Formats: sequence, C-alpha cells, structure tokens
Amino acid sequence: MCGIVGMVSRREQHKPEAASRLASALAALKHRGPDGEGQFDDGRVWLGHVRLSIIDLSSAGSQPMHSDCGRFVTTYNGEIYNFRELIAEYGFSGLRSSSDTEVLLRLFARLGAGALSRLNGMFAFCVYDRHAQKIWLTRDRLGIKPLYYRIDARGLAFASEIKAILALDDEPRRCDVAALHEWLYYGNPLGGHTLYRGIQQLLPGHCLELDLESFRHTTHEYWAIGRDAGERSHDAGGEAAGAAGVRRLLEQAVRRQLVSDVPVGVFLSGGVDSSAIAAFAARHYHGSLATYSVGFDFAVDGGELPKARRVAALCGTDHHELHIAGSDVADLVEKMVDHHDMPFADAANIPLYLMAEKVRGYTKVVLQGDGGDELFGGYRRYATLKYYPLLHPLARMLHHPAAAMPESPLRFRVQRYLDAFAAEDMATTMALLLTSEDRCWTPAEVFSPAIRQKMCRSDPFTRYRELFAAFARQDVCNKMSFLDLSIILPDTYLEKVDRATMAASLEARVPFLDNDLVDHVLGLPGPAKMPWGRKKWLLKAALKGVVPDDILFGPKTGFNVPFGRWLQSSLRSLFFDHLARFARTRSDVLNLEYVRTMVARTSTGRQDHSPLLWRMLNFMIWANRVQVEFS
Repeated sequence: MCGIVGMVSRREQHKPEAASRLASALAALKHRGPDGEGQFDDGRVWLGHVRLSIIDLSSAGSQPMHSDCGRFVTTYNGEIYNFRELIAEYGFSGLRSSSDTEVLLRLFARLGAGALSRLNGMFAFCVYDRHAQKIWLTRDRLGIKPLYYRIDARGLAFASEIKAILALDDEPRRCDVAALHEWLYYGNPLGGHTLYRGIQQLLPGHCLELDLESFRHTTHEYWAIGRDAGERSHDAGGEAAGAAGVRRLLEQAVRRQLVSDVPVGVFLSGGVDSSAIAAFAARHYHGSLATYSVGFDFAVDGGELPKARRVAALCGTDHHELHIAGSDVADLVEKMVDHHDMPFADAANIPLYLMAEKVRGYTKVVLQGDGGDELFGGYRRYATLKYYPLLHPLARMLHHPAAAMPESPLRFRVQRYLDAFAAEDMATTMALLLTSEDRCWTPAEVFSPAIRQKMCRSDPFTRYRELFAAFARQDVCNKMSFLDLSIILPDTYLEKVDRATMAASLEARVPFLDNDLVDHVLGLPGPAKMPWGRKKWLLKAALKGVVPDDILFGPKTGFNVPFGRWLQSSLRSLFFDHLARFARTRSDVLNLEYVRTMVARTSTGRQDHSPLLWRMLNFMIWANRVQVEFS
C-alpha cells in the first residue's frame, strides 16, 4: 500500500521549479508510505511514489518500477491478490522481485488495457508507455483505493489524495458549488465530484487514457456493477446450495487477502461481517492473529465490545480493545479534515483512525468487514422499499397533516420519512432515505443567499436518478444494493476506511469486495439474498456454524459515534470558535443567524440538527484552513 502522484506537462517543465513542487507533493503523501520514496522523470512525465512495504520488502519492490525492456513505467497503490495465479497462468519467468507490481507491469506489457479485467484486488495506478507516448490512470472495480486528477491548460496532475495535487501549484482554491450541494445532503460529494473546482475523482471501474502527442484523453468503464446481471443472473439453487457457495467464496476471499510479508490483523466490531472475517482468518492465518475493537466511555452496555470479546475468544485471537472518551476528540476532528482534504461527515473516521494508530507498530495490514451490508441487503430500508407502491401515495396524503403536528424531534423524524416517500420518484426516495435532511427544512439555508442561488442551478439527486435508470431491470432489493455499491460505499465508507487507516500508515483490506464473491452475489436475485425482507438472510445462512447464532440472528447493537453529544459538550467551544472566525472573515459565505438558530433548537430539544451541525463544523474547519474561494 502506498501513495502515488504524477504530473504530465503539455511541454517541458522548468526543472528547478518543478522539482520543488514535486518534492512537496511527495511530502504531502508521506503518511501513506513511510518506508521509501521514488521518482521517475523524463522531461514531460514525472511520476512519484511513497511506499508502505507489504509484499517483497526488499528494494526490488520499489517504485516507480520499469518493465524489463524499459518501455512501461508504473506508480501503483494497492494489492493484486491473484498475482501469483497470474504468474502461473501467463508463464511469467525471470521475475526480478516477488512483488505484485512487477506482475502488473508484465501483464500490461502483454495485454495492454485488457489486463484490467484480469486483476482481482484493490488498486489505483498509472502506467506510462514511453514508446506509444500514452498514459493510463486506473481505479479498481468498486473504488476501494482513491485516485484524483486534474486536466487543464497546464497538463495532467493526479494523486492518491487531493493535497498532493494542491502542492503542485499556487492557484487559488475554488469551491465547486454543485458538489457542495450534494455534500449538504450526504456529507460528501458523489461520483467523480470533489469540493475543489477542476479536481475530479476517477470513478470506480474506470480507466483514463491520455495521448501525450495530442493531449486528448478518453475515459472508459472497464467494469460496471450489474451491467450483465440480467443476462447472467442465476438462482441460488436453494438456500443450502446458495449458502454453501457464499461461504466458500467468502472463505476463499479471506484466505487470499491474508497474503502478506508483514503481520495481518482484523478490525473486529462484534457484528456479523467482521466476526465472519475473524473466524475465517483464524483458520488460515499462520501465526497469532490479532483482533482490535473499540468502545466509548459512555456506550450503553459496552456497545459491541462484549460481542467482539466473545468472538475473539472463540477464534483464539490475540485481542485488543481501545476505549475512547469524548473529551479527547477535538484535535482529531481537525486532523481528520486535513486527511480527507474535504469536510467529511462520517464521524466513524475518528475511532477508525484511533484503532489504526493503536495498530501502528504491531502490524501494517488489517482486514475489515465493509461491503457486507451493501452486497447482502443489510439495511432496513431495503425491506421497507418493497412496499414503495403502497407507501408513496400514503406519504403524499399524510405529508401535510404531519407538518401541522406540534414541534418535536419525533415530528421532524416522521416528516422527514414522509418527505422521502412522497418524493417525485423512487430514486429520490432512495437518496432521501440516506440523508438526515429533507427538502422542507432545506439544509441549503445554512449558506448565504448568493451561494444558495448558485446551488439552485444543480440537482443533488442527479446521480441517484441516473444510476436508478441504469438498474431499471433489477428487482427492488438489487436496485438498492447496486445503488449503495455505486454511491455510498465508494463515496463514504471506502473513503473513510482509506483515509483513516492510511493516516496511520496502515493498509486495510475488504474481503467482502473480492471479485469472485461480488460477481457471484451480483448475479443473484434480490429475494435469494433477503427472502421476505429478512436482512442478510443468505449471508447468515452461509455463516451458520462459523459465527455464533446469537450474533447471526440476535439484535444488532450498532456502532453510533455520539457526535451530537460531543457538539453539546467537548466540541462546543471548537464549533463556536470557527463560527466566530467566519463571522469576522467569511461573513458572505454562511447564513450565520440560521446556524445559530439550529444550535439553539438542538440545545433546547425542539429539533435535532446534530448531523447538519457536525457537517458544518467540518466545513468551517476546512474552509478556514484552505481559504477556499466561493466566487
């Protein structure tokens, strides 16, 4: 696991100035790769790499790496789990290293962009063909690893994190207001959008090809969620056969992702997904498997720690627990804004980062359970949406009477739910069920009239509508699953995992997103995964005898970061310090009176605006530090 950065100029660079900028960009990524650093420069193309040594710890695995003939050069971040199978399949011999990077180069030299369909792993990389004068930027199928880029009159710049691209120039930082509109609802921009105008993220399953002679670029999708699911969908073959197939593929994925030349651990929450990974990893790991869990000092009944402790004991792991107090988080909120390069609303990045910090020094690799809920229907809204044809007209009838109820947190929760189901189409309903906001109490009110006017030109529900149309042939469960795999998983959960772990120089792997398991599950009809709306039923059936029944079928404890309490206590002064700074220097950006009203309503219990206030705290930290312009 590493950090990558590169710059391709339209013409020769001024060497001293370029060298200084490139050194700054590499320094900005040092946390992603503290074990080594390398550069490649041939005048117009500069590639940089910082290394976290996982496979082949020797200098033979260093990057940027050249092919034997010198034609191809790569800077690569990630892991290709099937690299040893590829060596055997294609008869690669005379390898200079035992790293997956060299296999990637060999495969690309033989197949070109056709190599992408053969890779099972998580990755973001650049390959430079020096003879053909072409560049390829590629991101893995589900967006586990990040890759940002900018193409303009100066050329192409790309990196694992936005901060490295920003280090390459002194241009003013301008906010993309359309992306900000999405961020208001979901806590992050969607798809390829970022809050920086001109900087995009390469979409999952996409490859960008740049011709250096014409400087024209094209982007193509080499893999898509559910693209052929209608033609290749298959019945599970009955519950027993379906469960056996899932169990086999998940165990195979865990075993495959244990490949490492450094110790591997597991983040264990005590839920179904992480418990399954811990159980399978304990079967196949050679050595003492470490597991790590987290709890808060004010969690009810210890949160999920008791469950995690029990699973660890059953698996015989070397178990560690981390306890977090709300009084300790103020500095971490600001630190995580820096690591995300944008205001990021999922507060679970804080305990995840603290766990990664605890792991530092003991291991460089952990497995964790992201993707299980999205693949197998683990969210309550999946079952609720089965009744959309009934709930949609009912919500339209009840929407206005609910608004007349006395003000209370319950009234606003009911109204938000009704607003979601009363929306003009099912895609918008799905989007609104994933946000704490509604369109009656619009979150855009936190901004000044001038910024709100710009926001009105964009629709924050566009990506949901576009993908909903693309998945029109799927049943309701698969529509929701495919949407989540396309949007909330890469844009929120996987981004959280990457930044929080890499901030502590730790590689996180996600076995549920293994190619073979994903392809199998995507081909199943929704009712096979959750018959009668029963959440994750197929996965739970697959894990009988692997995970204790009380964890499989018992109530979900949940993992809720108490940011609302923090805003009322240990983070209150931080919030008002940043709000006062905005009042002094950026009064044209926020509707300060409206923000203060939200704080007052939340403090008195009239309505809980904590999710939006949490977003605003992150936004103010970001905007104050970056000095972004909103013109």
